[in-house]
Amino acid sequence: MIDPVVPAIALLAGKMQKRQLLQEVLEEFGYRVIFAGEPDGLDCDALEAIQADAWLLELADESDLADWLLEHSPVPVLLGAGEIPHHESEDYPRWKRRLAAKLLPLLGPPPERQSQEAVGVPAPPELPPARCVWLLAASLGGPAAVKRFLDRLPADLPVAFVYAQHIDAGFETQLPTILGRQNAWRVLNCVSGAHLHDGEVLVAPIRRSLGFAPEGQVRLSDTPWPGPYQPSIETLLDAVAGVFAPACGAIIFSGMGEDGVDACGRLRDKGIQVWTQDAESATCSVMPQAVADAGYSSRQGSPEMLADALRYWVAQEWPVAL
Repeated sequence: MIDPVVPAIALLAGKMQKRQLLQEVLEEFGYRVIFAGEPDGLDCDALEAIQADAWLLELADESDLADWLLEHSPVPVLLGAGEIPHHESEDYPRWKRRLAAKLLPLLGPPPERQSQEAVGVPAPPELPPARCVWLLAASLGGPAAVKRFLDRLPADLPVAFVYAQHIDAGFETQLPTILGRQNAWRVLNCVSGAHLHDGEVLVAPIRRSLGFAPEGQVRLSDTPWPGPYQPSIETLLDAVAGVFAPACGAIIFSGMGEDGVDACGRLRDKGIQVWTQDAESATCSVMPQAVADAGYSSRQGSPEMLADALRYWVAQEWPVAL
């Protein structure tokens, strides 16, 4: 039976040296590593028998084991800890902080015997609220486009995102794992009353509506989203602008339909940036093109181009966030 006090992690990594280093760091954080074996020879039945509170995977992109866990695991699956810098490198403490920051939302803080200082990150309540918030909106083709965007951005950029994705409710809890793979962004499902922090991506829920208190705290309601779309991009655009303006913006990625077009116009009337993914890079260009055709998009480009533009915007046009 899993000890409820000490969260248990199962580690699956193809390279023995990386497996050993990760196990050392996870145990230093205060977590239990209950499995850190060789993935070769394992099958789905063997994975199902390992009862952990979370999985940490360092496997090839085409791994059947990773695909099975993503589809069937009843506990969170974290993909990719990134390249581990040398212990003497100045990047090593930053890498540890990024890994710990990904684990905390999944498992909670390590046991009390391990101080937050030992883990390498401050306790979440001590993190200041985000000073700049952008909405990322998407439908068909959105997860791939938004992941390209996040992969291009450094996670220490002083900005937070709200991610509104039209998707079946069954996939909502998988989005943090998919989007956070091989980057340092903390991609989270909603918790009522929480603040957004720099370096976080908040996934809008499907069955519950999301809003923000005047001070920026997350507000969840059992009231369904208005209109035909879940989540409602139209509603979230107004909510973000209403609380976080002028330090906010919106990017409309690949998708079908015209959810959010009118709200994009209201943002532009307030001088808030609205950008769109271009037709050449989008799986489905209907949604971003509708915003552009209405005259509300001030910048179009691929996910990578939009990421580069946002870095410039944060540094040059909203320097108070730095």
